[in-house]
Amino acid sequence: MTASPALSIVVVTPHDFAHVRRTVRHLREQDVAGQLELVLVATTESAVADARPSELAGFSAVRTLAVGPIPNVDRAAARGVLAVGADLVAVIEDHAYVRPGWARALLAAYADAPWVSVGSVMENANPDSGLSWANLLLGYGWWIDPAAAGEMRDVPSHNGSYRRAALAAFGDELPDLMVRGGGLHDRLRAEGGRMFLAADARIAHVNPSTVPATADLRVNAGRLYGDDRRRQERWSAVKRVLYAAAAPLIPVVRFRRIHAEHLAPGRAHAQLSRRVLPGMVAALLFDAAGQAAGYLRGAGRAPDVLAVFEMDRMQHLRRSDRERLAEAVPAR
Repeated sequence: MTASPALSIVVVTPHDFAHVRRTVRHLREQDVAGQLELVLVATTESAVADARPSELAGFSAVRTLAVGPIPNVDRAAARGVLAVGADLVAVIEDHAYVRPGWARALLAAYADAPWVSVGSVMENANPDSGLSWANLLLGYGWWIDPAAAGEMRDVPSHNGSYRRAALAAFGDELPDLMVRGGGLHDRLRAEGGRMFLAADARIAHVNPSTVPATADLRVNAGRLYGDDRRRQERWSAVKRVLYAAAAPLIPVVRFRRIHAEHLAPGRAHAQLSRRVLPGMVAALLFDAAGQAAGYLRGAGRAPDVLAVFEMDRMQHLRRSDRERLAEAVPAR
C-alpha cells in the first residue's frame, strides 16, 4: 500500500460486488493499478463480501464506504468523492469498462495542466445492436472520436474525472450537483474550470439495446432536458407551447447533425450508417416526445426514473448482449 494514491476511483454498487465485478476487473488490470485507490460505495460493508481477495489485489488501497440504501447512484457517488484520499478522482459506472492505459492517460493529462476535469473517449461495449449505437451517439456523441480530443467546453459527467479539491469546495451541495441535470459542469465552468478530452483514455460503455429500454431512457432524458432548458432560459408560457408544437422538427435537425458528424462518408463511424438508421430515428422520436413534455409539464418523475435506470443496465439489454457481457465468478 502506498501512502498517497495518484488517483482515487469511486464505483457505486446498490447491490453486491457481482454487479461491479467486470468494472473492477478492468480497473485492476491497469498498468498503474498500484497507484490507484478503489472506493466501493455500497449499502453496507457486507454487501460486497462476495468479492474474492484476488479481485481486490494490486490496488494502492481498497475501501468500502457504507451509505445505507442507494436510491440514486449519483448522490452515492458524491459521498464517495468526498471520502477519497487522492488529489484526483474518477467515478466509474457499473456498466463502464476502462480500456488498457486509461489511468495512465488521465494522469498524464492532468500533469502540469490546468484542467479541472479530464474526460475519456467513449466506446461501445455492446456494439452488435443498432439501438446500442443510437443510444451511445445520443448520450456521448461529442466524445466518441479520439480525433476530437483536446480542450473542450464540456466532457462526459458520467464516467468523468476531476480534481478532488474542486468538487470538495461545493461541500453539501455536491450530491445535488452530481445528479443528472444537476449542473455540476456549469458550476465548474463558472468558477473558471477548464476541461480536456484525453485521446488515450478510453472507456467502453454498455448502452440499452431493447426498444422498451430505449423509449424509457430517451423520453425521460428528453423531458429532463426540456425542463432544464425552459427553466434556465425562463421561457414564457407562449414560448413553451410554441417549442412543444415544433418538437416534431427536432428529430430531423438532430439526425442531420449526427449524420454529418459521425455517419457521413469519410467519418469515423460511416460504416454503421445503415445499421444505426432505424434505431436512431426511433430514439430521436422518443427524445422529441420527451422534450415536448418537458417544455409543457416540467421534469415530472424523469430524474427518479433515470436514477433507477443507471442501477441495473443488464436488464435493459438484449439477451445476446447479456450473455456476452456475463462475468464469470473466479475461483477462490
